[in-house]
Amino acid sequence: MVVGHYKAEQIDPNTNSFVQNPDLGILVTVEEVFDNDHRVVNTKGSSTGKFTFSAADSGDHRICFLPSMAGGGGWFSGGQYTGAIKLTLDLAIGETSQIESTDKSKIQDIVQKVKDLNGRLQDIRREQVFQRVCGSTE
Repeated sequence: MVVGHYKAEQIDPNTNSFVQNPDLGILVTVEEVFDNDHRVVNTKGSSTGKFTFSAADSGDHRICFLPSMAGGGGWFSGGQYTGAIKLTLDLAIGETSQIESTDKSKIQDIVQKVKDLNGRLQDIRREQVFQRVCGSTE
């Protein structure tokens, strides 16, 4: 299992620094070079995102990131050069159990919150029934 987190920033010519641009999107593709360039990931995302894939067999993989502007093409948007893009990439390569263990705790927290909310919803429904019964006897 491979999990990748990326962040793309565009150069701001006024400050000559890299900044987040909400109009910047990234197309992520991953191909298995050893298997006739079989594409295992093809996803469009915002300038910050995550992608995952499982490598069933060992071998070389090609990971490509193509920036695009909202309403435009890749490096050129409406005939205008979009400027330099800085891409920060964090790859976690390892066993599924190691990578999923961190996600599992997050999912367990969300499950607990949903259970708590369902309990509160039941309490509200009981209170509403009680109010109806008391209101109709008055």
